Parts: sequence; C-alpha cells; structure tokens
Amino acid sequence: MREIIARFREKGATSPEKAMTAQELGLPPRFEDAMKRRLGSTGIFVETSGKYYLDETKLQQVEERRRAAGGTAQEGGQASGKNVLALRIARRVIGVAALLLALVNILYIGSAYLRAAVVVLVVVWLVLTVYQIYYLARLRRNWTAPGPANDT
Repeated sequence: MREIIARFREKGATSPEKAMTAQELGLPPRFEDAMKRRLGSTGIFVETSGKYYLDETKLQQVEERRRAAGGTAQEGGQASGKNVLALRIARRVIGVAALLLALVNILYIGSAYLRAAVVVLVVVWLVLTVYQIYYLARLRRNWTAPGPANDT
C-alpha cells in the first residue's frame, strides 16, 4: 500500500486534473481489480474516466482513524495482524485440545469431569470465534468507514 501511495505521489497523480492510467503510473494489473473491490471502497484512490489519483484528504482521514484504533497507521496494521494471528492460534490450540480430550474420554476414560472440560473448551472456542469475527468486522469498518467516496 505504501509503495502504491508513493508511486502516485512520485508521478504527481494527486488530483482529478493530474489523474493517470494504471499503466502510466506503472501499477500492476491487479490494482484495477483491487479497485473494484475493497481498495476502491476506501476512497484513497479515486477513478475518473479510467484514470486514477490519490485523494490525500481521504488518506489522511483513514490514517487518523487507524491511529485512533491502534497507534500509527503502520503500527495499527501490524498490531491488528498480530492480534488476528494470536486469536487464530488460540482458537486452533483450544480446538485441538477439546478434540483430543473428547477422543481420550470416549475411547479410554469415560469421565464426567473430562466431558465437562471438553464442554468448557468448546464454549471458550466458540467465544473466541465470535470475538474474532467481531474484531475483523471492526477492523474492516475502521478501514472502510463511510465517507464521500463510499456513499452509494
């Protein structure tokens, strides 16, 4: 993302009058595909008549939102990535532990205490799953919050 922003600034494509095609900017073909999806919904890059420019005002708004959500724009992105990774690892560990405990209980032990432990682990796994969905949705809302370019 930083490289693409730098490319727009280098070429001077920072206003509708100075907009350039993706080829003129030297952007990869996937840029135009990404603009049709999530990248375009951010409003940072704006398309006008097949040409693109960087909306510095929108970029600043997005960076301020990300800073408010968790440090600088770069730190917020890194922190959120680490948080998502930690949630995924915790969910996998708890899921595997619940599965192994359930199998051991079914095949060998048959204890009511182990059944209760499996139920607790499954509940914790479900809570982490719901929290991860909520967390990812909140990150996405912060990244693509409604603005002038996103009102449809």
